[in-house]
Amino acid sequence: MRRVAGLLLAVLASAGPAAAAGSRVELYPATPAPGEVFRVRVDAEQPVSVRFGGREFDLWPADGGGWEGLVAVDRDARAGEADAVVVGRDGRPLGTAPVPVRAREYPVQRLTVSEKLVTLSAEDRARADREAVRIRAALASRTPRRLWTGPFSLPVDAPVSSPFGTRRYYNGKRRGYHSGLDLAAPRGTPVAAPAAGRVVLVGDFFYTGNTVFVDHGHGLVTAYFHLDAVSVSEGDRVETGQELGRVGSTGRSTGPHLHWGVYLSGRKADPLSLVRATAGPAVGGGGP
Repeated sequence: MRRVAGLLLAVLASAGPAAAAGSRVELYPATPAPGEVFRVRVDAEQPVSVRFGGREFDLWPADGGGWEGLVAVDRDARAGEADAVVVGRDGRPLGTAPVPVRAREYPVQRLTVSEKLVTLSAEDRARADREAVRIRAALASRTPRRLWTGPFSLPVDAPVSSPFGTRRYYNGKRRGYHSGLDLAAPRGTPVAAPAAGRVVLVGDFFYTGNTVFVDHGHGLVTAYFHLDAVSVSEGDRVETGQELGRVGSTGRSTGPHLHWGVYLSGRKADPLSLVRATAGPAVGGGGP
């Protein structure tokens, strides 16, 4: 982790000998924004997780000593200082450290699609509800070890057509914010795994079309929507750069593109922030 870009913080003693001994927490980037992933490095005796914003995020042994993990700020979090709590193996807090959350403004996007994709029939609603159960199960995946090494990369080399977090209106009706990153690649473009992992869900869903979810371990799951074709099956181990499918326009889509989603401990996060947070020195191999 780049100490020149990170922020080194003393953990405020709250419990346990590690905190009392002056443990430290390092953040990269130093001031994450709502919806962003940041890396945390902890010098403490055997912590296992960080609690932040109502979620718990795993830690693993870091190269050169200490512990490291990824944390996501909620997209709707307010700017200001928020506490991260370092948790030990016995579930007790080892200490807390302030996280300075900077402000971020998100754009608004207005889309026109078939009305049947906005106002669902009873049959389509029932289908979407059934599929949501499967998707929630995939996002609950928490393989207790890291399946990836090195930085994440973009799954396709293409311009961004719609950023994460955009507030969307379909046919004039307000809906939720855009939960991923849209990359404007032509139909048929190969979609590469941005890091190693295990395929936990493949399906053809009402909203997302042909879809792949990949579990990377420790609560990190990535998703690939609107595919024209899928190249993997549930249970497959995939390596960095391996083809997951081809760009398409299936499901609720206005044209060929890849929707890339990132979920950390079930929290939606900006995929570009994951690329940035994992850049730089390797976080080590395999490891618990």
